[in-house]
Amino acid sequence: MGLSRERANDISHRILEGLRKTAGVEFTAEDEFVRNRVASALQEWEKESEALSAEARKRVLSRGRRVAEGSREFDQLLSEELRRLWDARATRGE
Repeated sequence: MGLSRERANDISHRILEGLRKTAGVEFTAEDEFVRNRVASALQEWEKESEALSAEARKRVLSRGRRVAEGSREFDQLLSEELRRLWDARATRGE
């Protein structure tokens, strides 16, 4: 399930409102610029997340021992593979 542009905009509005209410937070740029950057970052994160999920699924399915997709074991392997991919991405500093 992807993150629609409308949903990203809604979330960015909520984040901006939360930041405005936070003591010590001050914007040096226009609100609309900040909101657009937050929405853009959310969409980029969603795109990266989908790519990593596809790669993790590919890796689990390519293992020598076949595991039924949708089974508890498959979900566990998929979760472990996703964690490895996110950890690898984080250590590269991306």
